[in-house]
Amino acid sequence: MKKPLVSILMTIYNHESFLNKSIKSVINQTFKNWELIAIDNGSEDKSSEVLKKISDKRIKKKYLKKNIGRTNCLNYGLKFCKGKYIAILDSDDLARKNRITFQINRMKKNTNLWLTSSSYTKIDDRGRNLSKVLIKENLKKKPRKILYNNIIAHSTVLFKKKLLEKIGKYPNKFQYAQDYAFYLKAFKNYSIEIVKNDLVKLRMPHKSSETFRQSKTGIIILEELELARWVIKNFRLSLREMVNIIFVCFKKVIKLIKLKLI
Repeated sequence: MKKPLVSILMTIYNHESFLNKSIKSVINQTFKNWELIAIDNGSEDKSSEVLKKISDKRIKKKYLKKNIGRTNCLNYGLKFCKGKYIAILDSDDLARKNRITFQINRMKKNTNLWLTSSSYTKIDDRGRNLSKVLIKENLKKKPRKILYNNIIAHSTVLFKKKLLEKIGKYPNKFQYAQDYAFYLKAFKNYSIEIVKNDLVKLRMPHKSSETFRQSKTGIIILEELELARWVIKNFRLSLREMVNIIFVCFKKVIKLIKLKLI
């Protein structure tokens, strides 16, 4: 029986040092019926040159002349995904060899499952292990932590392509929290999961200016506060869940004050 095609979506921006290993982790998958949609999002380093040197007919390469933002780039890439399933892998992260095989088996065992994600290992710029993040979370069990905390790592996600017909693409209004918004929209009406198996090595944020970090953190917090309002409006919450959301929002506002962003 022929295995289903899996589209792996990778958006690239200034990751020349990590890109080759990231793509190699896709090529080395035990699951072989995949296509990689690799989009260089106007990189200012040599990422595009690295991408051009990698030869594999399963890799579909796209080059954007200027950066269009992460959300727009993800949605642009989705247009080229032909697979029954779509997996995400950031261009500085590494997929373990059995990742796609494991996740496809999860989807086959539970036909009601629309999105699966996993635990992961944090690594540094040199690829050295920092710590394991093992998540054993029943998303349906109250209090539902996903309603007030983004506990899903984007690079671990695989979902049915048909999910896009149900909930749409990544919301363009979000610059950084587009993945969290996508999970919440899926979680509202469809079955999603996080498994405790460690399937991805996730590279921690690289060096950047303090001003940029503070600005990005501020935007993320504001977007997550907006998502909290959406959750309150669209989910039937238990008292404990409501209290948890209010408490988390309060902590985020305090952080904004400390960053002198409000």
